[in-house]
Amino acid sequence: KAVVSTQSTGLGEIIKNIDAFPKVEESYVSTSSFGGIVTLICWIGIAALLYSEINYFLSPNLEYKYTVDREADQKLEINVDMTVAMPCNLLGADVLDIWGQNIGDTELLKEELVPFELAENQKMFLKLQGAGQDKGQDHARLEDLIGDRSMKLVPRDDHGKAVPKDACRLHGRIPVDKVKGNFHILSGRSVQLPGMGHAHLQFGNVQKNFSHRIDGLTFGNRVQGMFYALDGEHKIAPTADYSYQYYIQIVPTKYITDDINVQTYQYTVEEQVRSVDHKAGNHGTAGIIMKYNFSPISAIVEQKQKNVVIFLTRLLGVVGGIISTSGLLNLVITEAFEWVCCWRKTPKLVPTK
Repeated sequence: KAVVSTQSTGLGEIIKNIDAFPKVEESYVSTSSFGGIVTLICWIGIAALLYSEINYFLSPNLEYKYTVDREADQKLEINVDMTVAMPCNLLGADVLDIWGQNIGDTELLKEELVPFELAENQKMFLKLQGAGQDKGQDHARLEDLIGDRSMKLVPRDDHGKAVPKDACRLHGRIPVDKVKGNFHILSGRSVQLPGMGHAHLQFGNVQKNFSHRIDGLTFGNRVQGMFYALDGEHKIAPTADYSYQYYIQIVPTKYITDDINVQTYQYTVEEQVRSVDHKAGNHGTAGIIMKYNFSPISAIVEQKQKNVVIFLTRLLGVVGGIISTSGLLNLVITEAFEWVCCWRKTPKLVPTK
């Protein structure tokens, strides 16, 4: 038993000698009000930074990848839902691509006479959608970005009032190839000319008004809750002969999370608006023209969880850094304070006669 006790004591001494955290007896430790204030600030800082780090860890980051679009030979659909402030029998809509393929409005787009002026409940709906779109640009989680919100207008509520149906709603799906093309709405019915494309024919003096509202314009399937650049666009033409041209650049985009795997087509838009006056030299065609082009590069947006080891390392670094820095700051300020006080209290030597 004595031998075991000696060995245990010797092992304990060895372990005690390699202690990297020596303890100071309480009789040699002094406290101060300033040290207490620094300690309190230290713990508040640790709590704030820990909250920030945990919040950052629980907010998954988005990883962006870019690759060549390998599905360029596939077809997709243009989903259109827009209203023009002219009767349907005075309008014609077509899609024409660089290969010369033409799709007329009588084939796939449905026409419906509707009031152009929105009801109050619809105006409020569009206002809320616009606010939601601005907020959606700051979302980091794809589930927040791809939710259950839709741009489709709510039903009208005119409280029994008779509202004139002075506009044409064009809606439907148009299959197109993934090549450059344009979708246009002009005055006059579209007529196919064998071997010569198409023309828009109008008879008599037609009062034009290309004021329009785009309730939805997507390429490919619409993803519920996804915001598209032209959703909710509302234009009022100041004159009859007015040209609206939209230049649309389309990027195939795939979103991937643990719960979502969707393929969509995001796009950016530049627009040119001008008055057409041949007498003044402003030549062109009055109407609504959307020129689109597909990017050969596709984007993949993937939501990934942050590394747990890196997260724990950051936490330890935050705690250790604040404690070390606060201890050094306390030491420097305390020493400086004591030096100033001692210097003032040092009696001056007066030579005796």
